[in-house]
Amino acid sequence: MRFAIAGGGVAGLAAGLAVARAGHSAVVVERDDVTAQDGPEGAFDVVRKGIPHFQQPHTFLPRGRKVLRELAPDVIDTLLDAGAEEQDLAARLSGPRQPGDEDLVYLWVRRPMVEWALRRAANAEPGVRLVSGRQITCLVPGASGFHLDNGEEICADVVVDALGRYRCPPGWPRAQAEPSECGSIYYCRYFELAPRAEHLAGPWLLNPRGDLGYMGFNTFRGDNRTFAVIFIVPTADRELRVLKDNDAWMAAARACTPLDVMTSPDHARPITDVMPMGGLANIDRTEGSGIPGLVPVGDALCHTNPMFAYGLSFSLVHAQALGRASAAHTAPGDLTEAYFADVGPEARERYTFALEFDAARNAAWSGTPVDLSRRDGCYPLFAFAAALATAPHDDHVLRRTVGRVGLLDRVSVFDTDDDLHGRIERIWPQLTRTPAGPPRDELLRVISP
Repeated sequence: MRFAIAGGGVAGLAAGLAVARAGHSAVVVERDDVTAQDGPEGAFDVVRKGIPHFQQPHTFLPRGRKVLRELAPDVIDTLLDAGAEEQDLAARLSGPRQPGDEDLVYLWVRRPMVEWALRRAANAEPGVRLVSGRQITCLVPGASGFHLDNGEEICADVVVDALGRYRCPPGWPRAQAEPSECGSIYYCRYFELAPRAEHLAGPWLLNPRGDLGYMGFNTFRGDNRTFAVIFIVPTADRELRVLKDNDAWMAAARACTPLDVMTSPDHARPITDVMPMGGLANIDRTEGSGIPGLVPVGDALCHTNPMFAYGLSFSLVHAQALGRASAAHTAPGDLTEAYFADVGPEARERYTFALEFDAARNAAWSGTPVDLSRRDGCYPLFAFAAALATAPHDDHVLRRTVGRVGLLDRVSVFDTDDDLHGRIERIWPQLTRTPAGPPRDELLRVISP
């Protein structure tokens, strides 16, 4: 079969690899002028106007790593050789390892490096043709390909929509969907560790994170001794938008624990300015456009609040599912139906959870009392924040929590485990909780010019 793939980001490149390695051919068209490079040196200099979040932190969840190991182990090896790092959370278990613990591993790497490695692999794949610097003008009727701005027609049996969450060509068919605003703005900055410094170790399961009661912060490791710090601020709090300023951002970091240590000159140096990211929304397009042979992958299918970091891993999950469907079906309509049946249910349940979490957190940050210590309190925060806090203290909680946040398990595995919920409820009151930062008025005094 012939596949025409619209979009050459992570989702499009992975889809191209998946169908080519299933025995088909693929043409991947990317609007930005990017080329495959042998080495990663220029990965961060690539201009990606079509991907505004290109330089923002992306997390390779355990599910994403597992899928890429199955789909393209050569890409994992390339990333590790280029400076990506694996973090084995099974090392935090107090008891013996069990089957499945080998998947409790995060791969820490920055988005530009991921795309570089996938493009390098796709460029070397005999069944893949990469076209860059070309705009798609319209879809051929019947989804039998699309036209490019140079007059070329890319013919195909299946068209893959990997155009992401942003703009599409005029008239491009997509499932109707009503976006739900996440209610937050992200202010991110990347750092590189000082020569003798190491990533902080502490009581947290993954990386330091904190909730100040009116905003929060999260941290992400990257490749080659880098890490990112993100302040997550309610969209409605206009005064806190001063965090887009480098000096105000650093002042806020110095006022929060342990960001004061992580961002100190002895520990790390900033390698980017503050990168704001707003306009965030959850969108579910898993009902499809109704056109046989038109298949959305990645954010074109469903995207959620980026704090969950589902996007990169789901792009790989969708690519793998497309490869499976292409191996089992030769008719475009049958392939499309099988693909949606495969990926739709999981995407929808994660979308639902994102909506519930956003509503709960926004309510808490606006002053509504919430109880995350009990399953019958604020369950979305109980199943996320309380679970993450208690996971380092109980092997069963750790496994189930990583399974949930790392996409290894369907959400029902966590949601129906009464023993798990009881353990979280018993551990939570025993934890020492100190404020991660000052009250809002005090922080505003600290960060104001």
